[in-house]
Amino acid sequence: MGLRGPAPKPTSLVILEGNRGRRPINDREPKPLAVRPKCPTYLDEAGQKEWKRLIPILLRMRILTEADGIALANLCQAYSTMTKAQEQLNKAGILYKTKSGYIQQSPLLGIVNSQIEIINRLCREFGLTPSARSRILTQQDDTPTGEDFLD
Repeated sequence: MGLRGPAPKPTSLVILEGNRGRRPINDREPKPLAVRPKCPTYLDEAGQKEWKRLIPILLRMRILTEADGIALANLCQAYSTMTKAQEQLNKAGILYKTKSGYIQQSPLLGIVNSQIEIINRLCREFGLTPSARSRILTQQDDTPTGEDFLD
């Protein structure tokens, strides 16, 4: 069973808002280094391309840390899978006729939709949607920008 209730706010946000709930503040919250994670070797070409596109964006936004590699890789892989399934769906069409003559929805449509859900969820985690960006506060420090990490 998953964790109950809404996800807790980051400690820095609780402090900035003035700890309205008067709950104990987590002064031992982990703080991963703000460095570029390594691109996993298992990503296919499209996934690696998306990785290279997102890294500079996330670094400029000052939200990428060494701990974000797996989530970012999942986002890139879901994007790659979605684009491949969408390309096949564009060729084959949304509907197909079964051997018995019935018209059915293509299974590719389910793949595309499930990957879009994963992509949207992970984009919100990284602040890559307009509403998610409005909820994120970043630290104003000398964290390197994307240009410092070019391949």
